[in-house]
Amino acid sequence: MTAPFLTDDAWRFVKRARVARLATASRDAAPHVVPVVFAALDGKIYIPVDGKQKKDIERLKRLDNIRENAQVSFLVDHYEDDWAKLGFVLIFGSATIIHAEADAEAYEKAAALLREKYAQYRGPITIHAWMIEITPHRAASWGAMNEEPSV
Repeated sequence: MTAPFLTDDAWRFVKRARVARLATASRDAAPHVVPVVFAALDGKIYIPVDGKQKKDIERLKRLDNIRENAQVSFLVDHYEDDWAKLGFVLIFGSATIIHAEADAEAYEKAAALLREKYAQYRGPITIHAWMIEITPHRAASWGAMNEEPSV
């Protein structure tokens, strides 16, 4: 299943990507952008919250921002010095924070896909019980959708 406003080529471009950028904003519109790994499943984007060394993982800035302002942007891009091969997909949507226990079905499907996509999740790195779920509302894309997105 794809997001209805993305072409099949654009959705495949997103799904092939290994990394993207997640932009959130606080209640007072202060922007925050971080690189993320993700899985695209059933027309939604799932971003894990890794088991980091932070004392209070639930207080990560991106999670705080989503609690204050659910509107997010999600960017997958490809760059090469040959500008004929440039491309990007920018998704605008709303984010929610899901939990392994409260949202077990969606969480487990996304976690399985993340483990399949990223070998690191089959080893010592764990997927934390919290995950970000993005429901796309609209998107913009441009360029060479048949190129591999940037790593």
